[in-house]
Amino acid sequence: MKRLLASLALAPLMAPFPAMADTLEDALVAAHRHNPNLEEARLAVGAAREGRLQARAAYLPSLGVTGTYGVTDSESDTDGIFGPQTIESQLEPTTASAQLTQQLFTGWRRQGQSRLANANVATASEDLRSREQDVLLAAVDSYLGVLRDTEIVRLREEHVTGLERLLAGTRRRLEVGEVSRTDVAQAQTRLAGARASLARSRADLDTSVARYIAIVGRAPDHLAPVAASPQTPHTLSEAIRFAENSHPDLGRARSEERAARAQVTIERAALLPQVSVIGRAEENQDFSVSESRREGTSAVAQFSMPLFDGGYAWSRTRQGRINVDRAEARTEARRRDVVATVNSAWSNLIASRDILTAANEQVESSQIAVEGAERERGLGLRSTLDVLDAQEEARNALIARARASADAVLASYALMEATGALTIDKATGVD
Repeated sequence: MKRLLASLALAPLMAPFPAMADTLEDALVAAHRHNPNLEEARLAVGAAREGRLQARAAYLPSLGVTGTYGVTDSESDTDGIFGPQTIESQLEPTTASAQLTQQLFTGWRRQGQSRLANANVATASEDLRSREQDVLLAAVDSYLGVLRDTEIVRLREEHVTGLERLLAGTRRRLEVGEVSRTDVAQAQTRLAGARASLARSRADLDTSVARYIAIVGRAPDHLAPVAASPQTPHTLSEAIRFAENSHPDLGRARSEERAARAQVTIERAALLPQVSVIGRAEENQDFSVSESRREGTSAVAQFSMPLFDGGYAWSRTRQGRINVDRAEARTEARRRDVVATVNSAWSNLIASRDILTAANEQVESSQIAVEGAERERGLGLRSTLDVLDAQEEARNALIARARASADAVLASYALMEATGALTIDKATGVD
């Protein structure tokens, strides 16, 4: 019974379409591949991974080579026993040195930098997931918006055509004296209003198409109806549990907590000793009349310990601990926001399904009312105004059902987004 009701609820979105029509899955894949917001988030992940490589580099030794080469001309005058003498010399000094530095202990700064880099990668990855959800939900919304507005334009066009036929028939009946000019004026009034509503609906469709292009990156091409709503959690408690474990906003908040703790480790390193080993090899040469050459190697263990810096390092450490408390508070705030969003999305889903069921019932009843009003008008029991009112209610019921159908599908995707389950794989059914 539930499957039957679900298929009836989605009926306006499941009408026949051309075989080569774009599907919702096509739109989601296109938006996922080409949306610039997602591309920027992917690049942010790449940049964060480079930061992790930089942190790992601090564990490795650094090696540098320097060299110099020059030419020196000198001339000196001296007084000797044989009189004044001038001595000229030309030197070509050359130096070369290589230095290897290996840090042995940095007060756990390197460990803190590594944890900070890993946390930054996790933060960027969770931000990418969050943007992926936003883009996919926006793509679904724009896709359904184009379908909905296209259906509304079609319904309004049919309504205008029907009113034109009704007006023509009323005028013919006026000629034979079956109706009055009031009936003609009523039909003309409704037709003018229907044409105005059609113009408004076409403008809404143009707006939906423009939004679709902005999100998906291409114009809609004979969009196919949505076959079915996505799989959602069966209970509210299940949805909340999943969101608390998997929502990217919560994952990002937790990685920010880890980053704050890593920053405390980095700041505390300024209070601890630093130990490193430096190895050096050098060679000096002076090419002149009497050549000279000197070379040597050395290895030095270097130790440094901060004693007093005016309390700067202690203040930075305390500030880092305060930031950890702030990060924990933000995590709890985001958890509550996520739970509230899940509750709201769940309620909207239940309400949208109930609204769609009522809209289907309204459509069926309004169609029966139109048929009855037309038959009774032929018997003289109903006026032209009664028929116009019945047709207006039927058209409004069809438009309401088109909107309710789109809202019901969108509510399912919105619940997936609220729980953190809206990924490209689940949205398109690709493993």
